[in-house]
Amino acid sequence: MTALRTLAFGDGSVWGASWSSGSAGAAVTVVGAGPQTTILPDVHLPDGDAAAADEWRLEGEDLAVLVSPAGELVDVQAADDGVAGSDQLCRVTGRFAAHDVDCLGLRSWWSDSLDLARFESVRSAAVWFDPAEGFALTAFRPRKAKAHKDDVTAAAVITADVSAPVEDPRLSTTYGADGWPTRAGLELWLAAVGEADAKEEPQQYSRRASGEAIGARAQAAAGELELRAQPFRWHSRGKQGAGMYLLAHRR
Repeated sequence: MTALRTLAFGDGSVWGASWSSGSAGAAVTVVGAGPQTTILPDVHLPDGDAAAADEWRLEGEDLAVLVSPAGELVDVQAADDGVAGSDQLCRVTGRFAAHDVDCLGLRSWWSDSLDLARFESVRSAAVWFDPAEGFALTAFRPRKAKAHKDDVTAAAVITADVSAPVEDPRLSTTYGADGWPTRAGLELWLAAVGEADAKEEPQQYSRRASGEAIGARAQAAAGELELRAQPFRWHSRGKQGAGMYLLAHRR
């Protein structure tokens, strides 16, 4: 059984996000096109072993999409042994309402060792530039924690030259007066590739991205959590990409 599954997709004109934290696979799903956003009921994400299948089929009221892998699956592990999962770039095709969908996205799933009840909030940044490059970061904030330094964070870099978990992931977020994320920055430190000199400390290098909120946004209840989905435009090394910022916190 997987404790949490998420999916985010979009290209700036249409977008969607799903969050499922129950064993039955029922998901909170929100979609948007232009200024309009919609909460779709009765959508299910694959559960258990099916969560790692090559394809996901999402069907519900006014929704029928196929989620296919577009990049390598990367296993991630936080410093907290209870937080382990996988991230993967994907392509999403199909329809919701009257809108055609054919865009990139990112899906993540977390093992049953993850106990969501331990955390006050979850922040997830999903970034994609093309089928061969994307970033994923999820930060779990424990209850009673007062700052991001206490977050339990796991992240992955997925690129043509390296696809790997991140040793030192960092997320910075600027919020508006209404509590919604408006800007964000990722700093993802990876271990150096190759062997280091035995007399020297292993060198690290980082991948960075910055993003800003764009377009309409959506909010929905997810059990004891309130889920906020905000489309983002991301920038990294001269490239512009799309993505999503998901924020789930206790109501």
